[in-house]
Amino acid sequence: MVLIIDLLFFPWHKVDFGPLAGDYTRTGVQSPNSFWGVLALLLAIAVLVVVILRRLTTVKLPDLPISWTDATFYGAIAALALLLLKLIIETSSLGFGSYFGILLAAGMVYGGFAAKQADQTAPSGPPTSF
Repeated sequence: MVLIIDLLFFPWHKVDFGPLAGDYTRTGVQSPNSFWGVLALLLAIAVLVVVILRRLTTVKLPDLPISWTDATFYGAIAALALLLLKLIIETSSLGFGSYFGILLAAGMVYGGFAAKQADQTAPSGPPTSF
């Protein structure tokens, strides 16, 4: 959720024109390289929707060739890769939103990894009693 806010509102690129002209900022979904930011935003929204649907509702999601936990993990990795690509292509005049966004995307990957590990260690069958 915070990554979505970061991409939409925080300054990713900032140029200061001095005290008279002010500064000029661009968000993560604006140029330069807005395509990568928009794709990362769409992936972050998709991961958030899947997590909310799986955790807070009883909705039956369609079957995938992989588990939904794996799909959210790979989606988080893809979002981080897209944001890194956006920054690697244009590294001048970075604002605090770009650094914060990378940290948030890395946190999303870590959360997906932790959920994947928990899903693999959880018992698959009904609990046994002694």
